[in-house]
Amino acid sequence: MIKSWILAAAAAMILSAPAFGHAKLRATVPAADAQLPTAPKTLSLNFNEDVHLAVLTLTGAGKDIPVTVDRAAPASSQPSVVLPPLPAGKYQVQWSVISADDGHVTKGTFSFTVLP
Repeated sequence: MIKSWILAAAAAMILSAPAFGHAKLRATVPAADAQLPTAPKTLSLNFNEDVHLAVLTLTGAGKDIPVTVDRAAPASSQPSVVLPPLPAGKYQVQWSVISADDGHVTKGTFSFTVLP
């Protein structure tokens, strides 16, 4: 009796597990840790599946730099945002996406530098 209950519980957990994994970041433009001679005009994230960009925060010199995220944009494997003019300096990007397939949230950070 107990064995059948354990087997039933194990089967329920396996069958209720999500069919998809988390979205995985494949690349960024600019690339993580890039040293750029000129400031980028856009920032793109490349994923292994379609995602909705939920949050993108750009920080430079200890200050947040306003970036517009279109939360109504259709899901894409390569969401991108337009960047304001950026002076020379080091920038940190924090992002969060939601998988279009299963709703999982994936987050990450990376940095790039605009050279003087």
